[in-house]
Amino acid sequence: MKKIGIFYGTTSGITAGIVDEIEFYLRGEEYEVFDVANGIDEMENIENLILVSPTYGVGELQKDWENVYDKLKNLDFTNKVVGIVGVGNQFAFGESYVGAMRKLYDAVIAKGAKVVGFTSTEGYSYEETESVVDDKFIGLALDESNQDNETPDRIKAWIEEIKPLFN
Repeated sequence: MKKIGIFYGTTSGITAGIVDEIEFYLRGEEYEVFDVANGIDEMENIENLILVSPTYGVGELQKDWENVYDKLKNLDFTNKVVGIVGVGNQFAFGESYVGAMRKLYDAVIAKGAKVVGFTSTEGYSYEETESVVDDKFIGLALDESNQDNETPDRIKAWIEEIKPLFN
């Protein structure tokens, strides 16, 4: 498997903790972690990507992702495989749960990415979200406020599913 680039933004540190868990399940694989607060230049050099963002406000990207979003929308994702992880609160923000995932998805799909790792909406309780296509989340949806006990198993299953697709 080719190297994986994990790109994330975090404000409170919760998403950094999610990235630590992703790293745990990627042990033995070649990967590198990038905080988007330092830019996304390395994204151009890596074919397998995992993009991780919490959702703020009403479906908005985290601040550091917002700062690099225009650049993200202009990168060429042809021949790149992308997995997306969204972190949100399905009860407090049930009307826009993990909405940041959709912004990342739209940006990379428009530029040729193959997005992998769609997951079931079963076991979640939210009002609505733009991050569901064909009855599946467009990535891995996590709720550390209400379902943190589910996070390790969800990450493990997701990583096992996407690893074979990162060729």
